Amino acid sequence: MTDDDHRPLPAPRNEVRGAAGVASEAVDIVSRPVEGTHRAVSDTVFATLRKVGLGPASRPAQLLHDGISAGVYSAVRGIGHAAGRGVGLAAELYREASGKTEWTPITSRPAGAVLTGAVNGLVGDHMVALGNDLAVPMALHTSTTSEDDPHAQLRLDDIRVADHPDRDLGHVVLFVHGLGETEHAWRLADEESAGEGYAERIASTVGAVPLLLRYNTGLRIAHNGAALSVLLAEVFDAWPEPIRRLDLVGHSMGGLVLRHACHAAVAAGEPWVHTVRRMVYLGSPHEGAPLAHRVDQLATRLSRYARSRTWGEFLDRRSAGIRDLVAGVSDTDVPLLASSTHHGVAACLTSSAHHPLANILGDLLVPVDSARGAVADVETLPASHHFHLLNDPRIHEHLLRWLAADEQDPDDGAGPAALDDRR
Repeated sequence: MTDDDHRPLPAPRNEVRGAAGVASEAVDIVSRPVEGTHRAVSDTVFATLRKVGLGPASRPAQLLHDGISAGVYSAVRGIGHAAGRGVGLAAELYREASGKTEWTPITSRPAGAVLTGAVNGLVGDHMVALGNDLAVPMALHTSTTSEDDPHAQLRLDDIRVADHPDRDLGHVVLFVHGLGETEHAWRLADEESAGEGYAERIASTVGAVPLLLRYNTGLRIAHNGAALSVLLAEVFDAWPEPIRRLDLVGHSMGGLVLRHACHAAVAAGEPWVHTVRRMVYLGSPHEGAPLAHRVDQLATRLSRYARSRTWGEFLDRRSAGIRDLVAGVSDTDVPLLASSTHHGVAACLTSSAHHPLANILGDLLVPVDSARGAVADVETLPASHHFHLLNDPRIHEHLLRWLAADEQDPDDGAGPAALDDRR
């Protein structure tokens, strides 16, 4: 009997309890800046009354007002938390009474997965800290699942991609989504895509096996990168046949996660990183995202003043993943993988990348220069915003060109040194 046989089975995830917990935390988080604003307004009113000579008469009224309002807001938060715990307990009792041994996960359906991914992007690190059942675990999927195929998550003990004889099992393409997204984001509606995403079209055209990552985008980018490196090592060990080529495609934050994953793999000596041939970044903020930086500045300024401090604290509840987007990725600390070629697409709202406002506006979220970073081979996608990068026929053509290219090592003749990061 192995050690694994003695391990207790993990408790089933109660996603109803998780959803109730998120709702109660939302009540708590939102009520605090509202209470702070209420208190600031009332303090101003009573201070004005004192200035006009009504100080002695206004003090009892202020004490009574402040006591009642504080009690009301505290009660609202208490009721919210109690309701959340009550809903979770009721759901568990119902499961036990009905004899169900497993839940039908909320995240097994596209709509539930998309909503959960968005919430995790905002406060995913807090959800992990609180043990919330809706905190997204890192997992690989074999397709952008639809409602009639909710079981496309890759199981390492039963790799179903082997059921596709038309696929080249030695060539794998991994797609990694961005902040607040899930693997379903790769199938955003586009009239010319006929409902297909990049993964499906790459599989049918190139013949490679596509894998799509789902992960908690509220966690630190470096943390997700290190976890992905470990997961890929497990995939390589369990794959039906040796993987000779791995291509990586990341949208927005996903590209930064991939850089961290490769960096962690090189540092740990993971063999899978030796097979990486192409890395593609779609609107990845290598040099940071201005919007994240402005939110960071606003939170700092609001926190300086007593009357707005609660709103600064409210903004400071944003996830560690969002905070990491302020600076992007350092080319010194996390250099591009030397043994791979690197390609990118930068979108811009203007009709041309040469327009004076192209870099200022960028794709609404990421400037053109940040999407380029240190990547030499970058295509531009004019008249497009950040989320067009997820499913666009023009990008599909670029992907085919990059991912169907020959497998000659880009550092031909460079021995083991080619496996170290480029500095």
